[in-house]
Amino acid sequence: MIRNALGRGVLALCLILLVASACAAKDVGQVISFKAGVTAQRGGQAVELGMKSPVGEKDVLTTDATGRAQILFDDDTTVALGSNTSLSLETVVAEGSNPAFRARMGQGVARFITGKIVEKNPDGFSVVTPDATVGIRGTIFAVQVGNGTTVVYVFNTTKQVYVNGVLVPSGFKITLPQGTISPMTPADYNFVSGSVAANNPATGGGVQPVLAGPTAGGGSVTPTTLAQTQFAAQTLGESFSKLGNANVSGGLTSELGSGSFSFQVNLANGGVTNGVMQSGHSDWPNPLTGGTGSISGSSLNVSGFTEPEMSLTGSMSGTASMTGAGLSVSGNYQITGPGSTPTVENGTFSGASR
Repeated sequence: MIRNALGRGVLALCLILLVASACAAKDVGQVISFKAGVTAQRGGQAVELGMKSPVGEKDVLTTDATGRAQILFDDDTTVALGSNTSLSLETVVAEGSNPAFRARMGQGVARFITGKIVEKNPDGFSVVTPDATVGIRGTIFAVQVGNGTTVVYVFNTTKQVYVNGVLVPSGFKITLPQGTISPMTPADYNFVSGSVAANNPATGGGVQPVLAGPTAGGGSVTPTTLAQTQFAAQTLGESFSKLGNANVSGGLTSELGSGSFSFQVNLANGGVTNGVMQSGHSDWPNPLTGGTGSISGSSLNVSGFTEPEMSLTGSMSGTASMTGAGLSVSGNYQITGPGSTPTVENGTFSGASR
């Protein structure tokens, strides 16, 4: 009898310690902007979140039909959740030699701006959906899950985003499970921005909302501003004497098929960077990246596109013109394959700022 009583006492102590451990789960971030209707499943209970509410390392975050939230994590990672969205935090470790952020998204729309975790451990940031594993090496990206599909939108970045092992360039989106990569459109930017915008209903002091409209200015912590910097000059004048960047994208056409391209133009000096070309050749599925060049007068020249795995190189040359609607480009392009007698894809391109 004494042994049974002792056993029951040990079991009770273990249960108490287990509950205490669950209750002591570490806070890893806080809500900095929201609309009512945000909860966290924590220790088997639903906890309603509001302005400045702490977020725990194992929380399952959900929003209802009206709820939205933006969460700032300890490493400066920012996650904005749209309505009817669920996100399970599986690992959030900001400190130490092997920091990591891993989350599982069940449905809805969420936008992520990576922080110091990616700087310390480039392979330590991932988001899993029913169709995709998104590996991030530093960027702004958004994920939409629903109706049996996952869409990953990649915003402006100089680094790399892999979805199921496939590199998705800046300014493009990939739709799963089909695996289709296509240029993002103004409608895509507006959809993501509108889906995750959240307003703080409280008045007075406290943390102010950092999600802003597409025309807002501000510092580098504003997700919408960062995500849409290259679109800030859609109503351009007749010269390049403007500040900011324009994102140009369009199509490639050749006898081998139809492809796509994108690059950024510095409106102050005509410099071209972040060039990406997606060949229409069925044997060349990976995009060529790293294109740079310039617009001088009405002449456009961009070169240095490469795809190391298949030893592809590419270049573009043509004309550029400014109108009230923005920047338009057109001309000829060439992609050259490897070997002493390489396959060459010659074709035409046309596109405009988005």
